Amino acid sequence: MKVHILLGAPGCGKGTQAKRLVEKRSLIHLSTGDILRDAVSKGTEVGLRAKAIMASGKLVDDNTVNGLVFARLQDETGDVLFDGYPRTLQQAESLGKFLSLQGIGLGFVIDIEVPEGALEERVVNRRVCSNNSCGAIYHLVNKPPVKDGICDVCGSPLKHRADDTPEAFRSRMVEFNATFQPLQAFYKGMPNYRCVDGLRSTDGIHATILELFQEQA
Repeated sequence: MKVHILLGAPGCGKGTQAKRLVEKRSLIHLSTGDILRDAVSKGTEVGLRAKAIMASGKLVDDNTVNGLVFARLQDETGDVLFDGYPRTLQQAESLGKFLSLQGIGLGFVIDIEVPEGALEERVVNRRVCSNNSCGAIYHLVNKPPVKDGICDVCGSPLKHRADDTPEAFRSRMVEFNATFQPLQAFYKGMPNYRCVDGLRSTDGIHATILELFQEQA
């Protein structure tokens, strides 16, 4: 069993690549959001603690997130792909210790790197379907809808999310960089760390990542 990690800033394409990689490599895709919702719905001890934290309007702390992730990992037997975890240096250090104790290998740490200016352009021009059950995503320049402001898939109006403004993006990136840069530095010295050019096409990025796995095989 191995654990692979996708790193990158919001808007770099981690979610898209994770979905495609899981389909091609038969990996178990784990995200902290999914794990958290599952633990809360099951009423586990850690899940109830996380629920209480969220109800108070606070972010779930590193120790609680780690507890949820480690409990889930113990239930898995196949190779895992993390998308969005670890988010902090403390989470990365704790994950490393846990994997070592459990005899689980750390596979590839793939960092999808996109310059901040390009990320902002992607986010500001992003439009999403207002129908939550659809969730289609568009880009006004690279992937515009056929009919302006209307979803091609279900015909619902498209919306520009409040956190997709330039001001909101820049504020979010300041916070993101404060935690991501130490995390990135932690993994950069490891033999399985790989940096992938996130300015390439979605297919190009996917092909590069698949080549990494083929080399390992």
